[in-house]
Amino acid sequence: MTMKPAFAFTAALMLACACRLHAIEARDFSAQTHWVLMLDLKAVQASPLFSFVRDQIDADKRQEAERKLAAIEAMFGVNLKKDIDHIVIAGDGDASKGGVAYIYGRFDAQRLTTILAGADDYSTSNYHGTVIQRWHDKADKKTKHAAFAKPGLALFSDQAGPLVKALDVLAARRPSLPANTPLRAAFTPSPGDVLTLHASDLADIVGTQPTAQALRQAKSLSLRIGTPNAETLKTALAVTAADEQTAQQVYQALMGLRALAMLRAAEEPEAAGLASQIGITCEGSAVRMDFGITKAQLQTVLQNRKERLTAPPAPAGNAP
Repeated sequence: MTMKPAFAFTAALMLACACRLHAIEARDFSAQTHWVLMLDLKAVQASPLFSFVRDQIDADKRQEAERKLAAIEAMFGVNLKKDIDHIVIAGDGDASKGGVAYIYGRFDAQRLTTILAGADDYSTSNYHGTVIQRWHDKADKKTKHAAFAKPGLALFSDQAGPLVKALDVLAARRPSLPANTPLRAAFTPSPGDVLTLHASDLADIVGTQPTAQALRQAKSLSLRIGTPNAETLKTALAVTAADEQTAQQVYQALMGLRALAMLRAAEEPEAAGLASQIGITCEGSAVRMDFGITKAQLQTVLQNRKERLTAPPAPAGNAP
């Protein structure tokens, strides 16, 4: 085997291993997991529609964002647009209390560890051979916890307990989600999905949030936001309630939110126009909300908003 074919073979093998390491599977998550939020950054970067949306942002703001991304890459050695594939946040209880963030991608763990070591109140501990790092975050005044669980996967959490549990699951010391989990759809995204949220047993998730009480009796929820093609953005929300009466309550709550948005047409005409395109249905114990917008429609909405916000104020009427 000559040098070039040997190098190509080795590179292909390393790439194949990296793909396996970055694959997201139900068995990576605790059997007690009740909700999974997934952001596919690769899909965002590959979507022509999201590229179009980025291009509509004010040039100065785009340049400022690019400078910040470049600064992050220079400091941490991570290109957020190319090196991070997926961000998954999963939890087994009240969503307001957070969960564990699973970051799948390519990063230099040693370099990141050296940088974290300079943070306030930094300390480490060894947990079955994995180093757990702790530090104080000045931004939100909370203690953060992180661990590089395996090549291509980093874990972050505001609490030590959930992170330790996540490490146990990855090492098969705790049970993981079974193949027939109600959350299995979270790990089989549809083509073009960019952001998905799947949840079961919502009573444990919504906690005491007053705006979400209609969901306490719901069995499951799924939200999908994506671009099934280059010209369309679609959102689909599906809620399965415990019974038909609860489904009607969820249906009425969603209808009320849509009505409120449409009533603000004088203040937010673009939002009201988009709300009018939302379809909401209720069949038995299942409630569904669908929304879709084409690139042309989105361009019109953004242009109208820009013109409205930059237009000179209307002259005040003559005082009596």
